[in-house]
Amino acid sequence: MAVLHINPPENFTFSTPCNWSKWNIRFERYRIASGLSTKTGNEHVNSLLYIMGEQAEGIFNSFGLSEMEQDDSDIVLKKFNDHFIVKKNIIERAQFNKRVQLDGESVNTFITALYTLSEHCEYDVLHDELIRDRIMDGMRDKNLNEKLQLDADLNLTEAIERVRLSEVVKEQQEKLIEKDSASDNAILPNKPAKFLKQKQSSGAKKQNVKPDFHRKNNENESRLHGKCKWCSKQIYDKRVCLAGDARCRQCSKIGGYAKVCITKSRTGCSEVAHLGVEQPESKDKTNIDWTVTVQVNHKNIKFKIDSGADDTVLPANVFQNMFQNAKLEPPDKILYSPDRNPLKTLGKFKTNIEYKGKNYTEEIYVISNLQTCLLGKPELFSLGLGPNLNSICQIFAADAKAKFPELFKGLGVMKGCYSINLKTGAIPFAITSPRRVPIHLKEN
Repeated sequence: MAVLHINPPENFTFSTPCNWSKWNIRFERYRIASGLSTKTGNEHVNSLLYIMGEQAEGIFNSFGLSEMEQDDSDIVLKKFNDHFIVKKNIIERAQFNKRVQLDGESVNTFITALYTLSEHCEYDVLHDELIRDRIMDGMRDKNLNEKLQLDADLNLTEAIERVRLSEVVKEQQEKLIEKDSASDNAILPNKPAKFLKQKQSSGAKKQNVKPDFHRKNNENESRLHGKCKWCSKQIYDKRVCLAGDARCRQCSKIGGYAKVCITKSRTGCSEVAHLGVEQPESKDKTNIDWTVTVQVNHKNIKFKIDSGADDTVLPANVFQNMFQNAKLEPPDKILYSPDRNPLKTLGKFKTNIEYKGKNYTEEIYVISNLQTCLLGKPELFSLGLGPNLNSICQIFAADAKAKFPELFKGLGVMKGCYSINLKTGAIPFAITSPRRVPIHLKEN
């Protein structure tokens, strides 16, 4: 009979003590699967120290255990847990309370992440209730969230089942709708030609086109390409459209997705005289260097100044090369590019930023596929790099005299000597201000 050989887990990485809990779980599974759990405590402890690596010996000796305690695997594991696991309930709970379902993230991944974050929160008897509340508050489907709030007796198990079921039903509806609409779309391209012709003839009569035309034109243009005007997928009945209950992130209205929203094309436009492409006016290019070198955790990094960004970001390759020991925390918000497309945020880390003697502790986000380090608006003003609007510039006389000495030489001095004689009996000339009442009448 063949004997099953199970390889032990890899040596523990002591430079990342935060991974101790995960490594300990792997070792516990190996201990049970390999039969090590049936051995004596001495064998168990020696196997643990051997698999962890050389540094484990020094940490084990620092515990100061007696000979009897050194053979007790439970006591040794408890000492290692106290050594590696730091009490950080406040940080763990803050990350748990800020966790939301990300774009494109499945319900199962979101729930697993909540269980992982709650591992060290020590919620005790409130554990299940708080996870249930976090699932309801952090889910993207706000309509389902309102329905779950109406159930006063809802528990964690029921909430997970209903959330998973809702996601599965939506996925199945998408597949069924795509199959059912495939035959209908075959005749759609021939249909709008007449419609476009009518619209062009009616549009030629009027020069000014009202904003409502944009909505109709956009709807018909979507039908021209065989796409739904609410979700940009294949055309089907709106009563079964998945975007019918969705809230648009562009205009915050219910009934469509942001990628097909027409509000952004209509905002601030009362009339349209013509449609065309205009070339922008050429402007003289300046050689202003919009970069600055800032010390991040005592390392010089060249940032590009971005006064329109709300956060400071680093490319993933820069973070991996210069901050290997920094711990990434899950992002607490979604970052968007200027065209409103979500960025792939790997996480954030808190670090010290220094520039010309000014030190601040700020949060920096790590973005995948980013080309340049960007210094955001909050850090610009913290470090004194932002524009000083409406500032008063004080100029002192001593500074102006030292800077422009040639302007303060010879003023009021005439060359040579001059003699000025006054005419005898001359009466000084005086100007009096006009009065309402003449002086000679006032005296009377």
